[in-house]
Amino acid sequence: MAVEFKKIGNTASILNPMNAFQEDRQSTEIRFDPLTGVKRLFNAGLTEKAKMFYQPTDENLIEMIVNKTKETCIFCPQNLEKVTPKFPPDILPEGRFRKGDSWVFPNLFQIYEVTAIGIIGKDHFLKTDEFSPEMLKNSFGTFIDFFQTINSRRPELKYAIFGMNYLPPAASSQIHPHNQIYMSKNPFYYVDWMMRESKAYLDRKSKNFWHDLIETEKELGERYVGKTGNVEWIASFAPMASNEFVGILPERSNYFEYDDKDLDGISEGLTRILSFYKRDLKMGSFNFILYSGPLGDKSDSFRASVKVATRPNFNANYMSDIHFAPLFNMENWFENVPEYLAGRLKNYF
Repeated sequence: MAVEFKKIGNTASILNPMNAFQEDRQSTEIRFDPLTGVKRLFNAGLTEKAKMFYQPTDENLIEMIVNKTKETCIFCPQNLEKVTPKFPPDILPEGRFRKGDSWVFPNLFQIYEVTAIGIIGKDHFLKTDEFSPEMLKNSFGTFIDFFQTINSRRPELKYAIFGMNYLPPAASSQIHPHNQIYMSKNPFYYVDWMMRESKAYLDRKSKNFWHDLIETEKELGERYVGKTGNVEWIASFAPMASNEFVGILPERSNYFEYDDKDLDGISEGLTRILSFYKRDLKMGSFNFILYSGPLGDKSDSFRASVKVATRPNFNANYMSDIHFAPLFNMENWFENVPEYLAGRLKNYF
C-alpha cells in the first residue's frame, strides 16, 4: 500500500448512571494524518452525546435575523459601494475588485498584507443547500482574478488563500454569504507544513504523495467518494474538523494553474457536499478552504486541495465544537468516522 493509514484502537469503561451503573465499554480510536502525522481521536458513541448537546438549527431564529438585517446589510448591493472600505491606489486603483455580482474589498481589520472580503452574489442569505455551482464558480474565479491582479503589481505577495465561514458557529459575523481572502509575502503555516511534508515524501519515495493518496483511497474504497470535473473527493482519514471531506486537484499546485474544468469540479463538489450536510446530516453551519501553493510556482510534490467541514448548528444556545484540547493541544475528536460519511455521501455523487 503506497500511503500508510495508521490507527490504534482502544477501549475504555465507565459505570453508566443512565443504565443502573452497569459497565459501559466504549471503543475509541486514534488516527494519524498520513501526510503530517497529526493525531485525531474518534468515539462513535459521541454521536448520541452530540444529539444531546448540539441542538437542531433554529430556522425561525435565522429567518428573524435575515429579515432584521436585510436592509442594513453592508454586503448587499444597495449598501456595498457606500459603506465598504477601498484598497489604496497603489494596491488597486479602482478601490474594489468586481466581476458581476462578485466583489472583493478590504476587511476593516487587516491581519496580512492583504486581508479582504469576497462577496458571493447579491442574495442576502442562502440556506446551505441553496448555493449553486455557477454562483461558487463565478465568485471563486473572481477571487483568483483578484490574486492575479494584485500579484502582478506586488509579486512579493505570492502566498494566497481563501475560505468561507457560514453562520456564527463557523465564526461569521455577517449573514450575507462571503469569503475571507488573504495574501502575504510569508507562507501560511499549514500550507507550508503540507508542502514540506509533500516534498519529503517525494524525496523519500520518488512518488507524489497526493497521487498515491488518491490511488490508495480508490483501491480501498472505504473513503473515496467520487469525482467532479478534475477534482477527486475523499472523506478525510484523520480530519481537522467534523464531517470533513477533501477535494484534491491531482494536476494543480496553485490557483494560477486552474482552468474552467477545475473551477467547475470544485464548485459542483462543494454544492453536493453542502446539500448532503443539510439534507442527510441535518447540519446547517460549515467552513471551507481552498489551499494553494505559492502563486505561479509549479510544484512537483504539492497539490492544491479543498477542505470542507460542518460546525455546530445555529440556535439561541448553540455550543462551539472548539474546546481547549483542539485549541491548545491540537487534538481533535469526532463522532462520525470517515468511512461512514463516505458511504452516505456517495449517494450525492
